[in-house]
Amino acid sequence: MALKYVFRVLVLLLVATGTLRSILPASIKDNWTQLLIFIVVLSVMTMLLRARTYEHYLIAALPIVLAVMYAQPQRVASDGIFYFTPLHSVVVDWDLDFENEYRVLGAEPAYFERTVTGRLPNNFSIGPAFVWAPFYFVTHLLGWAGMFRPTGFGYTYFSAIATGTVFAGFFGVLCMYRLICSHFKPGIAILATLVTWLGTFYVWYMLFEPSMSHTMAIASTSWFLWLTKDGVKGKRGYMWLGAAGGVVALMRWQNVLFLPIGVVTSWYINGRPKVSELASAAVVFLGVFSPQLFYWKALYGSFWLVPQGTGYIDLVEPELLAVLFSSRHGLLSWAPILWLGVLGIPGLIKRVPDFGISFFAVTLLAWYLNASVFDWWAGASFGARRFDAALPGFAMGIAVCLDWVVPRIRAAPLFATTLFITPVIVWNVALMGSYFTGRIPPDGPASFRQVASDAVEFAYSRIGYPPSWLGALIKGSSPATYDLIGAHLNSNNVEIRMGDLDALFLGEGWSLPNRGRNVTTRSVIGDKAEVYVALNEPAPYSLSLVGISNGEAEVLVNGLYVQHVILDREGRAEVRIPASFIQTGANKLVFRVQENFPFELVSLKLLRPGEF
Repeated sequence: MALKYVFRVLVLLLVATGTLRSILPASIKDNWTQLLIFIVVLSVMTMLLRARTYEHYLIAALPIVLAVMYAQPQRVASDGIFYFTPLHSVVVDWDLDFENEYRVLGAEPAYFERTVTGRLPNNFSIGPAFVWAPFYFVTHLLGWAGMFRPTGFGYTYFSAIATGTVFAGFFGVLCMYRLICSHFKPGIAILATLVTWLGTFYVWYMLFEPSMSHTMAIASTSWFLWLTKDGVKGKRGYMWLGAAGGVVALMRWQNVLFLPIGVVTSWYINGRPKVSELASAAVVFLGVFSPQLFYWKALYGSFWLVPQGTGYIDLVEPELLAVLFSSRHGLLSWAPILWLGVLGIPGLIKRVPDFGISFFAVTLLAWYLNASVFDWWAGASFGARRFDAALPGFAMGIAVCLDWVVPRIRAAPLFATTLFITPVIVWNVALMGSYFTGRIPPDGPASFRQVASDAVEFAYSRIGYPPSWLGALIKGSSPATYDLIGAHLNSNNVEIRMGDLDALFLGEGWSLPNRGRNVTTRSVIGDKAEVYVALNEPAPYSLSLVGISNGEAEVLVNGLYVQHVILDREGRAEVRIPASFIQTGANKLVFRVQENFPFELVSLKLLRPGEF
């Protein structure tokens, strides 16, 4: 019992460390990453010591998930601007005038055109703001207490709402697991839950775009389906059904399509409901959903409307195939694990007919409607995010397939199945890495061949070549650079063309290749990037750089500052390195830049005097 409370205290400490990073004392801020890792390790170990069930092991992942979110820089962006805006406007400004929020957050010009009510438009749901409100209120109170300036904007506030998204998303993962557990063994349920969470867009919107609504949409639908898995009975039960359905609609009103599943389940298990029970469910549903209705009324002058306009949906020519299979965010092409969810639907219908039939029917309708939207690829999107409410049902279909496969694997069935589905999760991580670094256009099609190639390079740049790890350990070098250093192949001159046989030389801090029409470049990620070269002997050298013009950086050789360089209009610069800076064997060059300051190189040459 004591361990449970220790775990909770550690998670709270992790949240405080993550959200308040920008105002921590310098001594803590300088060691923030180490502190974060320490708290994560301690909290995970604490939970594992008391773990008795698969659910406990699942909960042990919460600190890791929080830490990953805190470690990445993105908070409020894209459509998240419009989900965050009403929260700031009501709490800080006490109004629904969004002009200052739109200007600070960078809304598009169309959102500054006032509606018939004289207010600025907002096409997005208000539900996420309710989820974030407790985290936002606490942060604002800390601001009023004098810990920082209480503007309602900035890192601390944005991290607070991102924390709310992670907690909501994790609650959804637990509800999804419990839903599957009600029909399958826990081992099957944990596998199906993990691959649905980590092998689809769920994890992306939970960690890397936490200001979007999709995490809350999945969580609310998972909660609704779990609450109704055994049906509801009586007026009170149907009132709960209406309340849970109202929460689903508040998060994303399009997901009302999935509410009939709860009604069908209740009807199938407990018989046809009375009119009074359905009426009570409808009244409570409207009560919970009413903030959205009044929000529309205030902004647009009407309680019921499609805020995006009448041209938003074209039911005549839906892109039924593209929305599933296209490299432009197709549901099944971006999340291959969902093929198991589709293949499992017939078995789900046989095993749980009420759930299976109703899920199949509403998913077909959602497929048609999502294919009919004018931007069926969902704009800048990681995968087919508009199918968010279907993920719990697909997880059930995946469980059906796993339940068929696992008994047929005689030796260590769960372990063997885990190995089978791990590549799907690895593929999703590779997609996220390419998407996050801009290798995949956020609003366009993807080259899956390029994603696979980039994934290999991304992994190699961090872990090197595993069979060489022991040599790297003995040598005391980075595994990612042991190929060069361990070969003892020194030279007098070195030429490195970015993206072209440069893997031997690059250390940490470089982006994946940015391939343009005429040249390929690599950018410095963060505040520095490393290059390793193996040279025959100490001698004066000339370092010639070719890159994107206006880039600037400090050059260090073997830890010693050489000079500050600025690329000229043609993207060129030259640095003279004294012989005293060079050593026989491996030499480490570091390009140090201001964080987030662009510095892209096409090539670099390190040449001895008389040879350049």
